[in-house]
Amino acid sequence: MTLNTARKIEAAFVWMLYILLLPVGILDLLLLLIKRPLDWILEGRDWLAFKVGHKLMYMSDAVKEGMIKNPYCLRLYTARKAWKHLKEAEKSGKEVDI
Repeated sequence: MTLNTARKIEAAFVWMLYILLLPVGILDLLLLLIKRPLDWILEGRDWLAFKVGHKLMYMSDAVKEGMIKNPYCLRLYTARKAWKHLKEAEKSGKEVDI
């Protein structure tokens, strides 16, 4: 078999695979189009949960009384994460460095 013949057989095989797997490709495209809006909704849920938790942390007494002073924590923590960090620090007997 010459290389030219092998090339033609391979090309025919590749085209046959493309044709046979076309329904799978279409299904993949449809599922992707369905998934994108759902991903957007879930990302929005995470964003909104962070915003609400962050705002609630700022409204807490721990921030108002100066118990939480770390700029990193003030910028990125939510109420749940700050509470967990404070409880772990109290349990271990360490000074609160939040």
